[in-house]
Amino acid sequence: MKNLLKDTETFNPIIHYEAKIHWISYVLPVFFIIIGSVGVISFLLLEYKDMIDFPGLISLFLIYLFIRGLLRLLRNRSTKIYITDNHLTFSTGILGKTLSDLSLNKLEGMLLHQSFLGKALNFGTLVVTTGDVTNTYFIEHPMELRNAIMMLKDNSIK
Repeated sequence: MKNLLKDTETFNPIIHYEAKIHWISYVLPVFFIIIGSVGVISFLLLEYKDMIDFPGLISLFLIYLFIRGLLRLLRNRSTKIYITDNHLTFSTGILGKTLSDLSLNKLEGMLLHQSFLGKALNFGTLVVTTGDVTNTYFIEHPMELRNAIMMLKDNSIK
């Protein structure tokens, strides 16, 4: 079975802008992985009869944090955001792929938020809404993405 997304004869979009996920998005998952690894180690060192005691429950909670951090880290690494001629595309997925194409013509609104730290480190969140789909990510250079969306949206209306 051929992959239609990679087949250049059937799908060849011109990517006008590609947004990058900012490194700040990796801080919390890495923190969860570090704290959770303590739970993994303690779980491996505990005997089976100590699993239902308080230390066993704490280590299970820390294992949950470890798995959650690992999944979020992998999801952030596999996320791609780019703008083609008519669409803003979000591609996510660890084992599978989920593509969300938001039509620039149907774009209802955008909300750009940069905190003081975001301005200093040049990251922010850009929330894009089209009726039922809303996507939010910490991205590098959010103003450039906003300007690229506005420019292509204005060109597609004309």
